[in-house]
Amino acid sequence: AKGYPPRDLESVHWLSNSRSMSVCGWAVLAVAVALGYLVQANLGTLAYGKELGFAAAEACALHQLPTPCEDLTAFRPGALFAGGGDLWSTFALGSEQAVAGAIYLVEGTKVTPLPILGEPPKLVLHGIYFSARSRRLYGVNHDEATGESIEVFDVLEEDGVSLKHAGSIRSPLFANFALNDVVEGAGKDEVYVTEWQAAAFPAGGKRGLSSAPLELRLKRALSSPLTFFKVPLTRVFRCTVSTQRCSVASSARFVGANGIAISDDRHTVFVNDAPAQRLTVLARQPDGSLEEVSSFGLKHIVDNLEMTANGALHAGTIPFPYASASVCQEAPALSASKVVSGRPVSCGAQPGGLLEIGLLGTGESARGKSFVDGRQTDILTHDGTALDGVSSALRVGAKVVLGSPHAKGLLFCDA
Repeated sequence: AKGYPPRDLESVHWLSNSRSMSVCGWAVLAVAVALGYLVQANLGTLAYGKELGFAAAEACALHQLPTPCEDLTAFRPGALFAGGGDLWSTFALGSEQAVAGAIYLVEGTKVTPLPILGEPPKLVLHGIYFSARSRRLYGVNHDEATGESIEVFDVLEEDGVSLKHAGSIRSPLFANFALNDVVEGAGKDEVYVTEWQAAAFPAGGKRGLSSAPLELRLKRALSSPLTFFKVPLTRVFRCTVSTQRCSVASSARFVGANGIAISDDRHTVFVNDAPAQRLTVLARQPDGSLEEVSSFGLKHIVDNLEMTANGALHAGTIPFPYASASVCQEAPALSASKVVSGRPVSCGAQPGGLLEIGLLGTGESARGKSFVDGRQTDILTHDGTALDGVSSALRVGAKVVLGSPHAKGLLFCDA
C-alpha cells in the first residue's frame, strides 16, 4: 500500500497534536502574562503606595449648602461661580429625586445663591464655565424631565449679580447623565462639551437598571471593566448655540473625557482624561473641529480644569483613587484604608486639593500649538475629613475653595 504505515501515521497525528497543544499553551500563557501586566499597570493608577502632605485641619472650614458643588469657575478677581448639583443622588435614583441645585456667587468666604430670570429646567449641574468675553455662564445639566443639556445663562451686573436664562442645548448625541464639562469656543455661538460615560445611565439612574433594555444593562455592566483597562470610547462634542446642532469635535477618544479648558486666545483646548491620568492638548481648526497635537501624564488623577490668568491650569485632584467614591461604590474590592502622613485615608474620607499645571509651548505646526507640562505643583491638599472628595479647586483671594461631586457644601482653606 502507498503512504505511511498506520503506526507512522499515528505518530504524525500525535506530533501534530502535540505541536498544536504547545502553540495553544504558549498563546494562553502570553494572554495571561499580558493580562497580568495590564492589571498590574492599571492597579498602579490607584496609588496605593503614594505619600503626600496635608493642610492643617484648622486651616479649612466647611460652608454648608443643600447640595454638592461639583465645579467652580472664575468670575472676576476675588470672585467665582459654583454650580450646585445633587449628582450622586441623581446617578443613583434619577433626577426627580434630586434636591434642586443653584448657582452661587462666591466672594471671599461669602456664598450667595443667584436669582435667575426666565424658566430654566431643574438644576442638577455638573461642569460649569464662565466666559469673560461673552459674559455668559454655561452648565452641563442632568434633568431627565427635559433631557440632558447644556444650559446657557447671561450674567447681569446691574444692581448686583444675577442670571438670565438664555436657552438650552440638547442633542441626540447627549446620552442620559453622560455629559461632564463645557467651555465656550471661538465665540458665544460655539461650545465644546465632554462625555465622561460611554454608555447612558438608565432612566431613573442606577435604580432603573433592572428594568432597562438588555443592551443597556450589558453596556453598563461593562463600564467599570472598560474603565479599569483604560479602553478609550468617550468623545468631545462641538455645538452651535444658535442652531442647537452638535457633532463629534475630534477623532480623539478618551477613557473618560472629564474636565475641559480653553486657552485665552481660544486656539487650544485641554481635555482631562481622568481614568488615564492624562491631559490631551487639541488645536482648534478653522472649521471648529479639534485635532490632537500633544498629551502628557499628570502626577495625580484630576477632575475639573480651569485656565488661569497666568496661563497655567488649575485642577481638582484625586490623589488617592483607592478611597474615591467611585471605587468604593463600583469596585469595593479595589478600595483600601491606609495611613498617610499620620492621617487615615479611606472610603468616606477621600483627600483632594488644588494642583497647578504649568504649560510649556513646544512650537506650532500646521495643526496648531503644542504644549507639554512645565511644573506640576500641589498648592494644597485637604485630608478628606471635612469634605469627602474633591472635583474642583480654585483660588479666591487668600483662600483655596474646594468643591466635591458628592459631599455637600464648599470647603475654604487658607492658601
